[in-house]
Amino acid sequence: MLDVLWLVPVLPLAGALVLLVGARRFDHRATAVVGVGSVGLSLAVALAALASFAGLPEKLFVQKLFGWIATGDVALDFALRLDPLSAVMLFFVT
Repeated sequence: MLDVLWLVPVLPLAGALVLLVGARRFDHRATAVVGVGSVGLSLAVALAALASFAGLPEKLFVQKLFGWIATGDVALDFALRLDPLSAVMLFFVT
């Protein structure tokens, strides 16, 4: 379940983009459903990821999304890292 950790920031961003594009077409109820729904789904994914993280024997999870910069012997990746402190912040911020 930790493989879907990337959905936590993507779902609210997608909800914001949907609201931006369809701002004049949606009524107040549809706007509330999209806005609150995207953040609610993000919270559900975060809670599922935290439940999976609690069962890990080592308390570190790194999900590499893509290689960012590679030059010579140095390679920097764009990755999501979940450790105990970031798990607490993931819950509170989401």
